[in-house]
Amino acid sequence: AIVAPYIDVTKLKSEFLAKYHNETGIKSVTLAFALGSRSGCEPAWGGELPIDEPTILENIKEFQELGGEVILATGGAMGPYLENSCSTSRKLANAYEKALKIIGTNHLDIDIEAPVKVDLMIKALKRLRAQLSNLTISFTMMVQGDDYGLTNILGTDILRECSRNALEIDIVNAMTMEFGTKEISWGDAVIGSAKSVHGQLKQIWPRKSDQQLYSMIGITPMIGRNFNGKVFTIDHANQLVRWASESKIGMLSFWSISRDNGRCPGGGISPDCSSISQKDIEFSKIFQKYTGNILNNNDEIDDEKNYQKESTTMKSNDEKMTTTVPTTTISNQTSPSISTTTKKSTKIICTEEDMFVSHPYDCNGYYWCYQNQPHLMKCPINTIWDQNIKACNHPWEAKRKDCTSLNNLQYDR
Repeated sequence: AIVAPYIDVTKLKSEFLAKYHNETGIKSVTLAFALGSRSGCEPAWGGELPIDEPTILENIKEFQELGGEVILATGGAMGPYLENSCSTSRKLANAYEKALKIIGTNHLDIDIEAPVKVDLMIKALKRLRAQLSNLTISFTMMVQGDDYGLTNILGTDILRECSRNALEIDIVNAMTMEFGTKEISWGDAVIGSAKSVHGQLKQIWPRKSDQQLYSMIGITPMIGRNFNGKVFTIDHANQLVRWASESKIGMLSFWSISRDNGRCPGGGISPDCSSISQKDIEFSKIFQKYTGNILNNNDEIDDEKNYQKESTTMKSNDEKMTTTVPTTTISNQTSPSISTTTKKSTKIICTEEDMFVSHPYDCNGYYWCYQNQPHLMKCPINTIWDQNIKACNHPWEAKRKDCTSLNNLQYDR
């Protein structure tokens, strides 16, 4: 069992990982995200920085010299997926292997938050397993609800295909964030979603024991305030670590290390802070106490009830998630037709789950329909939304006639 929180590699500062290890005791981190580059099937951090970028590699090397281990994560919420940028399974397998060898790891995590070429990806992973005998494969997948588990199209359907094709999966990491629940406690909801995932895995791999399946499960909450208005508090972190210890969960993680600080209590959602009152790296110190079997009794976790009070009072308008843009109905049938006559009108109407639609007047923006609400998202710099593949892409590959210049990539979220 491991604890491996996510970090946005493109924001790494010199010597950060070594310092983080020394201050928290965290021995593993998940490096996000290796994407397709300008040249296509060539792994690059955020789709822009070379996979062997010196500052990043030096960070990784220093961390590894202290006994740290890294996980290579591909995919994510935005950007041209490596899995969609490679035209053949051989090319994708080679791209995976190249990135893994450069950063010195045998653990590949594929974060699926957009459609991918499933058959090609599975063939590439089988090829990669043949090339690397000690390979660890994990999938990070979205949760639909605490009483449901993973989403279908971007979750269990893919896992079933892996099972049918005899591709062994080591970890199924549930993104326990932004999902629907009737639970009052978000901590209970996060744990409930993990239990539901266990039930789903039992249907896919019925010959595995309950404990074997729990050992396959990873749990990754978004610390602090979530986009759906929920708040994952310090108390919830303590609760999750205790339950993970009892159930012997395979992996704990969180999004993200950059947010593990109290620099913006009560503020809006930010990639650089948790939006709640907390001590710096407080979540990291709590999560690192999980060993997979027991808690470190010499470092017993404290319950801090003041945070529970905060989580109930921080009610946000984000909970309703209403976005004011020109009226559009989002459907899975065809790419929607969007009026761009004005920037002030009524709200987007989501008719189906897990749908994606272009922003009506911004090439860099798009909307993700989740739980019948539109979530405003933004592509990485120098990329635009490609409705054909339903992912961020390089402009010259997306070939959008309404995006002839990169000058319109800037907008105020």
